[in-house]
Amino acid sequence: MEFYNYINFLIKEKHYSQHTVTAYTIDLKQFDDFIQRVFEKSEAKDVNAYMIRDWIIYLHENNIANRSINRKIVSLRSYFHFLIKNEEVSVNPLSKILSLKNSKRNPVYVMEEDMNRIINMDFEDSFNGIRDKLIIELLYATGMRKSELLNLEEKDFDLTKGEIRVFGKRRKERIIPIHNKLIDIIRQYTLKKNTLFLGDKIFFINEDKSPISISQLDTIVKKYLSMAQVERKSAHVLRHTFATHLLNEGADILEVKELLGHQSLEATQIYTHNTIERLKNVYKQTHPRSE
Repeated sequence: MEFYNYINFLIKEKHYSQHTVTAYTIDLKQFDDFIQRVFEKSEAKDVNAYMIRDWIIYLHENNIANRSINRKIVSLRSYFHFLIKNEEVSVNPLSKILSLKNSKRNPVYVMEEDMNRIINMDFEDSFNGIRDKLIIELLYATGMRKSELLNLEEKDFDLTKGEIRVFGKRRKERIIPIHNKLIDIIRQYTLKKNTLFLGDKIFFINEDKSPISISQLDTIVKKYLSMAQVERKSAHVLRHTFATHLLNEGADILEVKELLGHQSLEATQIYTHNTIERLKNVYKQTHPRSE
């Protein structure tokens, strides 16, 4: 199948993040490889619902999680919508393909005492040490996605107002407040960066002036989250931690939704499960009739 024009459409017109575009590209290539190998077909117009169902069964038999399969279905459905819009095919073979049922899974987050220990640790007194400290602090203090963090530029920071401008999914802009301690670290990192003449456009970079990659960011976050008792160690865990800690301290869920850049309240409500579990524990420990 030919999907160069579709990928270009996602980048230029839909303004999808590089992470999302990469995921869609991988999904489409995997499906293309499957239909060529199994059905000896290579044209989108030859794809039908039976082929897609066989692909889903194949993924399931290879222990691919339902959540991942559903994302691949979304990728394929979006691709065929694009082809229909451009009159390259007349029927969407996914019109009768349903998503698989996902098992409910509460977000993983770092406990407050573990988070405090991480941000208060002694980071290396070097450019990389200051940068890494800021990355961890910024992810925890703002809940931004890793793609949002990697795309930050110096002009997105207004330290006088205590605000950061972030561009989320589909380039939707939002303003996130930041606290004074974080502002101090931002100033410290910026000063170090300027002293080393490392440029002023992309905010988070390496000492050779290259932007930090997604894999580098993952390595940095994993390194410091290894100090916490969490089953997964990623930037998204810090996003979960940000939201959960806000709700635990009584923040309004609608305000948390805006800070996270969610389009729907349903996406934010997953964090209330963690809050409810905390309240249950408090009830069991304090109510005289709880035993």
